[in-house]
Amino acid sequence: MKLLVAGDANIDFQLTGLTSLPQTDKEVMCDGFTASIGGSSTICASAYSSLGGHAEFCGLMGDDENGRLMERMLRRAGVGLDLLRFTRDSATGVTVNLVFASTRTQITYPGTLRIVDESGTVLREVGRFGHLHLGGLFPLAAFLPRVTEVLTSARAAGVTTSLATQWDPRQEWKDLKDWLPLLSYLFVNEDEALSITRRIRVDDAWKDLAARTACPLITLGASGAFAIGRRVPGFPVPVRDTTGAGDSFAAGFLFAIKEKLLPLEDAVRYGCAAGALCCTYTGGVSPELSHGRVVELLS
Repeated sequence: MKLLVAGDANIDFQLTGLTSLPQTDKEVMCDGFTASIGGSSTICASAYSSLGGHAEFCGLMGDDENGRLMERMLRRAGVGLDLLRFTRDSATGVTVNLVFASTRTQITYPGTLRIVDESGTVLREVGRFGHLHLGGLFPLAAFLPRVTEVLTSARAAGVTTSLATQWDPRQEWKDLKDWLPLLSYLFVNEDEALSITRRIRVDDAWKDLAARTACPLITLGASGAFAIGRRVPGFPVPVRDTTGAGDSFAAGFLFAIKEKLLPLEDAVRYGCAAGALCCTYTGGVSPELSHGRVVELLS
């Protein structure tokens, strides 16, 4: 089954092992620096491909050094890039991840995220795929107005759909009410679920979402996930960096249910294992994520 992924794309720079949290007018040292694939959509596509699936990414990056580096990293991860565009009108977006102990602070320069709108391409191409996954939509002001049309078209073509919302900085969750009935799967973390529903408890948030969308899945960090009406436990692993864990969960779940045809509960456990493995390496994408390693963790 071919997975079409559309949405955000930016390069991530990780500064790891900070000696302290950032301090005003003081230099803070770190012991590691890496560049890796960033953006909810591109991380999900890369993780899906690393597990053994076929993912095609549809998006926009700057025709610059960072954009071309992203292209090379995505190709190494096995992601199809026939629908990737480059522009000279804007630089590729950049996120700097500051990792201190188990905490992570992110600073993002939006770049091409401000202008990307690949809705026309998705509408034209979606029928060739078995599933459409959208991620990181809320910073994409140009794409947002056509998301409902894209999801409606996918459903009409018999294509299943999913969305990883990521955080809405305004906490308005604009148009989400229109998207929820059109989704086969919704991926949110605990903070996002509570903000969307204005609930205090995660089980109440899940019930609220379950009344509005087919299959909400709420990631809970080290605790696993809340899905199918209950908590599904996570897997204890040595945590190095949590970047991309939620998107690896989404990729793992989709791979399990679409490629391996696992039952829903087993697919959630598979997603939890993929998300846990993501926390054991620096950056959101690594060859260390594989179907074999997920199966080992599940055993």
